[in-house]
Amino acid sequence: MMRSFCVLYLLLFAGLWSSIAQGPDLLIQQYDQNAYDLEYYRKWNFDVLVQPHLSKPSNRESKAKLQMNFGARVHYRSAKTFGLTSGLDYHSLKYQYAYESDNSVDQLRFLRLPLLLSVYPVKRLRLSLGGSYQFLLSATGQPPPATEVIAYPSRAFINSIGLMASAHYRVYRKFSASLGFHFQKRSDNPLNRVTQNFKGFSLGIAYTILNPNQSKK
Repeated sequence: MMRSFCVLYLLLFAGLWSSIAQGPDLLIQQYDQNAYDLEYYRKWNFDVLVQPHLSKPSNRESKAKLQMNFGARVHYRSAKTFGLTSGLDYHSLKYQYAYESDNSVDQLRFLRLPLLLSVYPVKRLRLSLGGSYQFLLSATGQPPPATEVIAYPSRAFINSIGLMASAHYRVYRKFSASLGFHFQKRSDNPLNRVTQNFKGFSLGIAYTILNPNQSKK
């Protein structure tokens, strides 16, 4: 699964590099905007983001703990209202089990690779939907009868695929705010204490870094 996802990702972006889609000059001509806004209609743009979020297992009694994600995005805009988005996130999950015999806390850390379809229905709004792959970095917890936090053994948690959906609104110049939903899943034994299935909601703040290789119009 991991190999297939990576191959698909590389093929899609290889296609973008050789695309015959509209160049930046033609794209800009579609708009009737002031000089500052035209900066946002370049073919490539980038942003960095911070996302406070609450995530927990979707099939276990638990309580989510607030965590922070950090990441970067690259946006390829092939037409006036259409584009692709990818990037890399540091994605952290923390949650507490809600059982009488187990109220311990687990913490998982991933590198997340998203690949999203983005549409721009109005000037300041971007809607994104697509998949993601989560590369597991670490998993710690205090599973009974452990009396202190330990690292979970290999294969207790593993890499997983996911779904992401979000809405982004540019609130001021290069700053935008977002609301998102994410879900990740990996088939596992339902009798196991740990699970590979998680869901959560996030808020975000992003700062756009304009492509320095394209001149302002």
